Amino acid sequence: MKFATHFQEVLDRKPLSIRDRVRSIALDVLYFLEQLKGNRSLLNKPRVQLLYFHHIFEDEEVKFRNLLKKLAKNHTFISHSEAVERILTNKIDKPYISFSSDDGLKNNLKAAEILNEFGASCCFFINTDLIDETDFTIISNHCESKIDFPATEMLSWDEVKLLQEMGHEIGSHTLNHNKITDMSFEEILKDLEATKRVLESQGLECKHFAYPYGRFFHFNADGKKAVYEAGLYSCSSAERGCHFQQKTNFSNEEVLFRRDQVIAHWKWQHIFYFLMNNAKSSVANSNLYPY
Repeated sequence: MKFATHFQEVLDRKPLSIRDRVRSIALDVLYFLEQLKGNRSLLNKPRVQLLYFHHIFEDEEVKFRNLLKKLAKNHTFISHSEAVERILTNKIDKPYISFSSDDGLKNNLKAAEILNEFGASCCFFINTDLIDETDFTIISNHCESKIDFPATEMLSWDEVKLLQEMGHEIGSHTLNHNKITDMSFEEILKDLEATKRVLESQGLECKHFAYPYGRFFHFNADGKKAVYEAGLYSCSSAERGCHFQQKTNFSNEEVLFRRDQVIAHWKWQHIFYFLMNNAKSSVANSNLYPY
């Protein structure tokens, strides 16, 4: 029994399907067409783009560093907190990118080091019940049932504190990667209050929340209400999109912050295709809660 250390182990567990290969070819073509149209310039459009990842395995480090180099050519990197404030106050004067990460895997430490090389910070959304967990069986069961992943080491509390000392932020991702729509309002509130309390008892600031699984249908009005009653300031999804300057300011309880997932193993051209596609749209209502 050993923990996964390379993304290839993820691929070995779940090999690419024919559909995955067709999708990859389609994205190659779509990126090429966007280039022909001159739409690479869309990356210069003033906006706030939130990107999130789950892992940076050993065989992803070079690609992650390369991706950051390419993103830095068109974007200014800002913290999650600054991104939230710029979106709410409409101070979006150039293209910005903010990074976050979900689930609290130990390899996030290397991600943090690489981000620091580029003057970038990250908000690490963690499941507090899994921090300091070392039992292989418990972690394996969690990874299998909650995140569909091979067993991967989790952060310790000392490492989470180190992330904050390195200039990164720590956020809530529920106690145990719980699905909000499977819970009552009382259960959600109790969970979020407990997660925030645990983080603060460790000397960690906790202002932000990202709900597990991330799609609109994984969240609801009860979850929205519980987030702010628990004393959290922002809530993020895993729905693609970015944020533009609008004619009116919004309160922190009106905006559901959109984030695009990036996997360092992906071709950077595919990631850039999605970023260009996001930059084409500027509909304000799409960034508000749909509940």
